[in-house]
Amino acid sequence: MIANVLLVEDEPSIREAFSIKLSEKGYLVQTARNGEEGISLIKKFNPDILILDMVMAGMSGMDVLKEVRSQDADIPVIVLTARGTVRDAVEAMRLGAFDFVTKSIDMDELLLSMANATRFLSLSREARYWTGKEFERYSLEHMVAESDSSLRLKKQVRDLAGNDQVTVLLQGETGSGKEYVSKVLHYNGPLGNRPFIEVDCPAIPSELFESELFGYEKGSFTGASGKKVGLIELADGGTVLLDEIGDLPLPLQAKLLRVIEERTIRRVGGGAQFPVNVRFMAATHRDLRQAVKNGTFREDLFYRLNVVVLSIPPLRERRKDIIPISEKFLYKSAQIFRKKIHQISPSAKQLLINYDFPGNIRELSNLIERAVLYCSGNQLECEHFPAEIQSRKHLSNGKMLEQHSDHQELSIPFRLGQDSLDSHEQELISRIMAHSHGKKVLAAKLLGISRWALERRIKAEK
Repeated sequence: MIANVLLVEDEPSIREAFSIKLSEKGYLVQTARNGEEGISLIKKFNPDILILDMVMAGMSGMDVLKEVRSQDADIPVIVLTARGTVRDAVEAMRLGAFDFVTKSIDMDELLLSMANATRFLSLSREARYWTGKEFERYSLEHMVAESDSSLRLKKQVRDLAGNDQVTVLLQGETGSGKEYVSKVLHYNGPLGNRPFIEVDCPAIPSELFESELFGYEKGSFTGASGKKVGLIELADGGTVLLDEIGDLPLPLQAKLLRVIEERTIRRVGGGAQFPVNVRFMAATHRDLRQAVKNGTFREDLFYRLNVVVLSIPPLRERRKDIIPISEKFLYKSAQIFRKKIHQISPSAKQLLINYDFPGNIRELSNLIERAVLYCSGNQLECEHFPAEIQSRKHLSNGKMLEQHSDHQELSIPFRLGQDSLDSHEQELISRIMAHSHGKKVLAAKLLGISRWALERRIKAEK
């Protein structure tokens, strides 16, 4: 991206030299001779990056920085000084400076800082673009909740969404929707227009964990050719989700505990700590209380995280949600594969409802995507799903054919005065089709009718 830069510097020779050099590197540069002029130009010029001399006559760089931060919390401010004292660096970072560099003729340090600031801007703008998309996707109103357990969870999320300070721990089986619920919390609260950063704890090698989360300074280790902004700093003002925190090694748990308690970080190789304003959430499929007893999880970190706990029920315990969620996945997959598939057949719906989904929502998403890929008609049928999900061992006991040694029986309760013959005929056909794995010849034989008669009844259902 081409960044608009405002350089505030009171020494004419340095101001001119820096302006020429930055322009040669492709930046669009405006200059100000002092702090007062800089404040005025900021309002007119609306720069992407501000380069600010610390020591100026009249309004100092610190004064300008305070004024800028009171008006704009996001613009990256790179502070220049001829002295480079630690005290100046600490104060500038405390006030929200992006970086702190010493004036030099070759400008290498400044150009590197400019490259980092430009990268930060690009990431921030990309995040804001996708945030607009995510608002719709993770709207609380779009959260499927048909079963009692899901309705309770949705109410908890609604109550919590407005509180951007409380730490939330999400517990549930792998694939049950912990990440989704955390994003619903984020995008429906006051931090919704700020970054949401997910940290996959087990995926980050232990030796890189600190540098990934906290960032690092130039020269802090071999290969550190410049400063890197860490994930927590990128999330400043927003939310950090610590996914699968139960798999984090004990030494790294201690480092994380300090950040959560103090809300400050120090880059690897850096001298000064600086504050970060983030909301922490954590997710795990493990029983953390048991992990504390086993000595694999720190007790102090557990109690720091265990402020509010949201238990995400597995899909097999909220079967009323299966079809609404399936239909959402169907719509998405049909768009991706450019197919005109509008519905799921009654027998296929029953097949999905009967399945226990050991992989939860993630498995359901994959099954629907696969089914859409293989479907050539306008609705999903049992035959479009893998044979293994149709096997008896994965079906809910209350929904399948009861098997006996020499025959099979199907029990369908009929409520006198409430149910109709037509509705029970449709229910019977759906269950038999699921039992026969979508094979109409076998289903017709089990029902004691011809295949033509079965097809006529199935069409009548639609």
